[in-house]
Amino acid sequence: MLLTWTEFVTFLATGLQELTETEYGQVRYGDVAMAITLAALIAVAVFLTAARLVLWRRKHSRHHSGHAIASAYQKRVWVKVLHTAPKILIVGALSLILIAAADPFLTATEEVSGYVESRVRVDLVDTSGSMAWEFPDSDKSKAEVARDAHLRFLDMRAGKNDRVSLWLFSTYPYMVDDFVVDDELYYFQVWDAPYVMTQRLDKAMVVPPDKVRIIPAEGDTNIIRPLRSIVKAFDQDEAAMGGNENTNRAILIITDAAVDDFPDSEFRELSRRNIVPYIIYINTSDIRTRMMGGRSSTPRLIEMIREYGGDYFDVTDQDSLARAYEAIDEREAVRVELKHRALKVPIYSRFLFVAMAMLVVGIPMGFVSELLWGTGP
Repeated sequence: MLLTWTEFVTFLATGLQELTETEYGQVRYGDVAMAITLAALIAVAVFLTAARLVLWRRKHSRHHSGHAIASAYQKRVWVKVLHTAPKILIVGALSLILIAAADPFLTATEEVSGYVESRVRVDLVDTSGSMAWEFPDSDKSKAEVARDAHLRFLDMRAGKNDRVSLWLFSTYPYMVDDFVVDDELYYFQVWDAPYVMTQRLDKAMVVPPDKVRIIPAEGDTNIIRPLRSIVKAFDQDEAAMGGNENTNRAILIITDAAVDDFPDSEFRELSRRNIVPYIIYINTSDIRTRMMGGRSSTPRLIEMIREYGGDYFDVTDQDSLARAYEAIDEREAVRVELKHRALKVPIYSRFLFVAMAMLVVGIPMGFVSELLWGTGP
């Protein structure tokens, strides 16, 4: 069913209003790579078209006589506007289509009620300067390899109702959020977190600039401070939930194990509270060792985790994430109340609808202007 002109104008005005009311500071993009690929294809098409027009004009054009064209024969301003307007509309529409292709979305929460069986865990992610260096035999940083592994692990845990808190650490610890029981919200928190926190960027770092947070005095790998803070957080959470010290909990540390000091006393405190430490180990030393034909060495941090009943999972091993999943699944489940749930609100349609409206107006206007007044303004 075709829209009347009044309905079409109303539709376009509604779309424009939604765009203007969008809080762009809160917008996130799920597939930037798709937008970049589409932009590259459009750029190639535009370049080839422009090159073809240039060659055609050189072949069929005549040199200017040098005489000024009388104003009576020059095209009026409104004609030039009608020639230019379709091009502006089409370029604007293509820009909006590229934004829509990047899968823009907002996050929202809704209230829910009920209880679920959940396993309690803290994910502690290393964002120190050493994580910005290249992972061997790849074009990615260690941080990006670690993040990919972390997100794959979360995909595996989806639907398990894990009650998780995300922490980042470099020189100092940062709690991103308290314990949440929401797979989608937590996945977004991990996906959106910075790869590296450091006081300055080095040219040799391969981490994307938008994933770096420049913070004074950051960049070291101090694991003692976050573990002390996490022990306190577990104690506070236990008191709030009315639990007991026999509840099995876990802490999953994602790091290259290049720590400044070894947390003996902190691991003892975790063990005393029945909190089991695990590591997803960004193992670059073993790769270099194998390339050189030598024997691998296990960092002291991993040896300590094993001493306290934990285990490590090598990010270079395809089976390690499955073992990490099974290890967390062995933790005791507790009954927790579910109050809120995160929602992903796609907004690509806001951009796409306005782009389609601009094309509906721009393309016919371009044909009409060329039929009436030729191809040039």
